[in-house]
Amino acid sequence: MIQLAPREKTLSIFLVAALGAWAAWTLAVKPAQERIHKLEQIIPEKQTQLRELQAKGTEYMALANEFKGLRAKMASQDPSFQLMPFLETMIQRHKLAGHVTKMSQNTVQPQPDYSETVVTIEMQDVTLKQLISFLSAVETTDAVVRVGSLHIRKDATNDALIDSTVEVYSPRVANASTQVAQVP
Repeated sequence: MIQLAPREKTLSIFLVAALGAWAAWTLAVKPAQERIHKLEQIIPEKQTQLRELQAKGTEYMALANEFKGLRAKMASQDPSFQLMPFLETMIQRHKLAGHVTKMSQNTVQPQPDYSETVVTIEMQDVTLKQLISFLSAVETTDAVVRVGSLHIRKDATNDALIDSTVEVYSPRVANASTQVAQVP
């Protein structure tokens, strides 16, 4: 064995300790500090994403409950309900019969258990107040009926009057005995 002087022993112990400290710093401490720094940057970003996800989850649950209620309302609607006669009655009630120039009905079935009746109503020479009153009555009825689109144009002969095209939708569960859809 090599005999080392006390000074050489102290120097070699110091060098081994320095080498060990450098190795510990390089292999353990520095990567841990870099990871901590990276996490300090990522955590606020992920917290923001989590809040957005929670808000979307709340929105989804509200929409799912609304959809469930709509499906239940569609299933409970009178099977003999017809959109065209209903709208004709509403038009008569709001004294718009003389203003209707065209009224057409179309039925679409995008899914096997769901169909939708669409009635397009073209009106001429109505006041904005008459149109709003009619649309409000359609929207607030107990039947499952909604205004899908509305196009308003100025009347060519009178600035106080308007012409409009209204599409009214009535969704329906194709089979009235169908259970209400289960929404998670």
